[in-house]
Amino acid sequence: MTKEPIISLSTSYLQDKFKHDGYAMLCKAAEMGFSYVELGHSTTVQSLEGIQRALQENIVKVSSLHNFCPIPPFASGACPNLYSPSTRSSSESEQWRRHTKTSLEFAEQCNAKVLVCHMGSLSYFFRKPDADLSEYFADEKIPDSEELESNPRFRYTRDQFLKKSLKKSEKSYARIKGNIAQLYDFLSKKNIKIGVENRDNAPELPLDWNFDSFMSGLSEFPLIKAWHDIGHSKKKELMRLNSQLELIESTIDKIVGWHLHDCSKSGKDHIAIGKGDIDFTALSKFFNPQKHIFVLELNRAVRTQDAIDSLKRVQDML
Repeated sequence: MTKEPIISLSTSYLQDKFKHDGYAMLCKAAEMGFSYVELGHSTTVQSLEGIQRALQENIVKVSSLHNFCPIPPFASGACPNLYSPSTRSSSESEQWRRHTKTSLEFAEQCNAKVLVCHMGSLSYFFRKPDADLSEYFADEKIPDSEELESNPRFRYTRDQFLKKSLKKSEKSYARIKGNIAQLYDFLSKKNIKIGVENRDNAPELPLDWNFDSFMSGLSEFPLIKAWHDIGHSKKKELMRLNSQLELIESTIDKIVGWHLHDCSKSGKDHIAIGKGDIDFTALSKFFNPQKHIFVLELNRAVRTQDAIDSLKRVQDML
């Protein structure tokens, strides 16, 4: 029997407007036409009672959570990178496992299937890993990608970064694997998958250019999957760091879900689908409605009608 596609709205889109009123937030998602939500990494402890009430009333269902959810009481605002599993610090590793367990417990209460997680970032002792590269992307704007590629100095800087980052990632990946290994028995009892998200900044982990190797290194942990953010991979492509298509093709058998949003030629992502430069027609051939979760992760500035239109566009793709 063919099941209906799971298309969710990330509550990060609504969090500012509804603050701690989880019930009203999920009612708004339903009003916009969504049957599912992803509880985002800005979900507050104060909103949990309202969220649970909405779920009990079957207003919407929860497809997934984004770590850390709910955010710890001492934190404010979105904090998906509050703790990192790639850290050298044993105390931070312990905190990552602790708060990830809290998210997994809440995911179980909500009947969510996946917890989306960030894995941290490369860190060098003396300077930022992408210090030389970042000068080309000032003010978070990406220059014309063809002009970048035609610049010999940029190509040299880029190639050096890619080479060094591959070497540096080895120890980071080992630390991530160690933290996952310590968490895995708990995860298995919950039977919830962790979706490892590809990120938008160059030094963030896993690196797009060896994401498949990272996943292969976790093959003994079958509940660890890939979560593909289509806007993030587009930004890396515009930065001439990696091919979006190559990343998808190399990880498609591991992908459990997608963050969907559009991205402009200058690298502004999390915009409404159809308002940017992503060729969804070419990429939608990889979408599997029977296996994948689809989450619209939109900037809070996106108009409500554009968010609703984005939902319709995704429905038409599946």
